Amino acid sequence: MSFPLKLIGQVSKNKSILDIQNILKNNIPKKVQNIPFYQLWISDMAQVCEIFCKTLKTHEVGFCLATNRGCRRYHIDKVPMRLLVTYAGKGTEWIPHEAFDYKNLVKGSENKKILKDPSKRKFLNIWDVAIFNGGPRGLLHRTPDKALNEPSVLMRLDHPSFWKNINNN
Repeated sequence: MSFPLKLIGQVSKNKSILDIQNILKNNIPKKVQNIPFYQLWISDMAQVCEIFCKTLKTHEVGFCLATNRGCRRYHIDKVPMRLLVTYAGKGTEWIPHEAFDYKNLVKGSENKKILKDPSKRKFLNIWDVAIFNGGPRGLLHRTPDKALNEPSVLMRLDHPSFWKNINNN
C-alpha cells in the first residue's frame, strides 16, 4: 500500500493462481512476495475469481487490483455485474434505492443532492465480497472519503467482455 498500483489482466477459472501471480510478479516487491501471507492472499483472490467465473458462466474474468481509488461521485456502473473486494482500507460506500434521488443522479448533481437520507449509507468491510448489478436498477456506490485520502487495496472483477470493450475503444 506504500506505492501506487493499478494492475489489469484476465484471470481464467482453470489457472487463476498462475494468472494472478503473473499479473502481480513484476509489480509487487520480492520482499512482499516472500511473506507467507502473500500466497494466502493470492489464493483468496484466485478463489474469488473462480467463484465469479461460475456466477457469470464464463471461463475468465477481467481483473484489476489498485491502490488508488477515485470514484468520488455516487454512480451506478454500466456493467451487467461487478465484484469488489477491499483488502485494505475503507470499503466501498453504497446506498439502498430508497435513500437516493435517481433524477439528481441522472442530471449529474453533486453527491449531497443525490443522497436523500445520509443515515442509510452502508459500507463494505475489508475482505467482504460484494457482487452487484449495474445498469438502471444497479447499486449506487462510490469510494468513501476515507479511502480517497488513505492507503487502500481494491480488487475489481468484471465480465471479460467489459475489458474487451474498453480495450477496443
